[in-house]
Amino acid sequence: MKVLQLVTRRQYRGAELFAADLSAELIKLGHHVLFVGIYENSSDVLEVEGAINQDLVPAKTNVFSIEITRKLIKLINEEKPDIIQCNGSDTLKYTYAASFFVEKIPIVYRNISIISEWVSDRPKKMIYKRIFNRVAHVTSVGDEALTDFIETYNFPRKHAEVIRRGIPVKSIDKFTFSKKFRQELGFDDSTKIAVHIGNFSPEKNHEFLINVFKDLRVNYPGIKLVCVGSGILYESVSNIIKENGLENTIYLLGFRKDIPEILAASDCLVLCSKIEGVPGVILEAGTQKTPSIATNVGGVKEALIDGETGFLIDNFDIEEFRIKLIQLMEDQNLRERLGENAYEMISKGYDPKLNAKKFEKLYQRLINEY
Repeated sequence: MKVLQLVTRRQYRGAELFAADLSAELIKLGHHVLFVGIYENSSDVLEVEGAINQDLVPAKTNVFSIEITRKLIKLINEEKPDIIQCNGSDTLKYTYAASFFVEKIPIVYRNISIISEWVSDRPKKMIYKRIFNRVAHVTSVGDEALTDFIETYNFPRKHAEVIRRGIPVKSIDKFTFSKKFRQELGFDDSTKIAVHIGNFSPEKNHEFLINVFKDLRVNYPGIKLVCVGSGILYESVSNIIKENGLENTIYLLGFRKDIPEILAASDCLVLCSKIEGVPGVILEAGTQKTPSIATNVGGVKEALIDGETGFLIDNFDIEEFRIKLIQLMEDQNLRERLGENAYEMISKGYDPKLNAKKFEKLYQRLINEY
């Protein structure tokens, strides 16, 4: 079959990485994939080997674009995909508009977050409810996100399901890269690293971590925070770090592609988001036997078992977060036990091949029904 995977931009972020990983597995299964970004990504462009990789327009506009709709219609009419998967609200918006001018093709929407947090005003909710009437099926990252989606849009339960993300496991020599990573940052071998990986955006709540590490720098100078990612708040966060004299405690690395290696080299992953579906980065950390500490929001508890694969922190309790972080950093046996448990959990429930076969089966059923 031919699958059109639409993403907002071909960038190294959660929804796009999921779509890219799924596309790669579908290609291995013998299917044809078009991996298409609505908007061109200016740098660090994500590509899928073996797929047709392209973008529709150079830049995002603040108004609905007739040009994007026309280009998407042209693409669909020329390539004639058997199914379209939309990964992101903009991809769905334009696919909905294009669907009135092309042959009937089943549309699958990938729900990755707690959608009620993003669509709060009634007019917008009503518009998207109408759009979802043309969606054949919704797949969600987890149970919490799925329940929220169904309740928000009164979407038929029989046309929605949870298909968890497949997480590729990259084999890495933790000892070797740990030493190399510490040398890169100017740390000695005894330095403990908590890593945060994610976009610098309001929902990722970087200021929470800054507050956690303010009190750690005096009594626990050997514990460092390393933040990986880019985004609109990067400069703002950098300035707050400087204002608080935390330049030797918190390190911003910007965009990196070597995420598995960084996770393997770190002692734990920290996540303090205000909104999350099922955070893939926690699962990715598990593939490297790295435990996590995270705020208990959305579907985080579906990726992290408190006390077994890491620690969940309720109510954005900074003191509790700090206590658990110190406990984890000072106890190597605890880190190893939680890391092994995390790896075991990922191995059982997040296999990329099984994930792709579930999508393959779903696509084929929808194609047959149309």
